[in-house]
Amino acid sequence: MRGGGRVLAGLHPEPMMIDAAQAARHAGVRVGILSNSLGSSPYDPYAGYRFDELYDEVLISEHYGTRKPDPEIYSIMLGLMGLSAEDCVFVDDTARNLPPAEALGITTVLATTPADPIQQVEAFLGLTLREQV
Repeated sequence: MRGGGRVLAGLHPEPMMIDAAQAARHAGVRVGILSNSLGSSPYDPYAGYRFDELYDEVLISEHYGTRKPDPEIYSIMLGLMGLSAEDCVFVDDTARNLPPAEALGITTVLATTPADPIQQVEAFLGLTLREQV
């Protein structure tokens, strides 16, 4: 299929979420990315976002042989982060990805708008993240 690798070409990380994640990281909070992937070849939708520089851990599903909402992927991410489930908050824009994380004891937030999940994460962390947003 011609151009099939570019199905995600129009999707981009939300700048408000990136800024909030960086504010949390600057405050000493470990921050990671857990992303389902349709593959990175021939087109890499993650290219140019410097995720390895901006986040403590980056888990792209294609590298682990499992994907959200499989409970195993959340356990893998907890291991990479070196954190207990109770110390984590997971933000996702797909509701079906939340219950497996909740079952492990992770606080979850459904992202429907950029500002709402940031407010919920601020409450969980006890931090203000929007000063820089």
